[in-house]
Amino acid sequence: MPRWPMMAGLRSRVVVSIVVFVGWLIFLLLFAGFWAQDFSFIQSIIIILVSALVGIAILGAMWASWGMRFLR
Repeated sequence: MPRWPMMAGLRSRVVVSIVVFVGWLIFLLLFAGFWAQDFSFIQSIIIILVSALVGIAILGAMWASWGMRFLR
């Protein structure tokens, strides 16, 4: 049992959060540099918004499971 119960699993969630954010930025750069010219402006915005929503869903599910452990 960790010394501080709230710290259990925190490190891995922070690492995954950083990896998801950096991965999303890399995706945006690659998309803008190589694939965006194949899509219209509206389609490009939709792709960026959907990719952001996927990242938010991943992070939200991960952090919600951690936060629900401490409900009283």
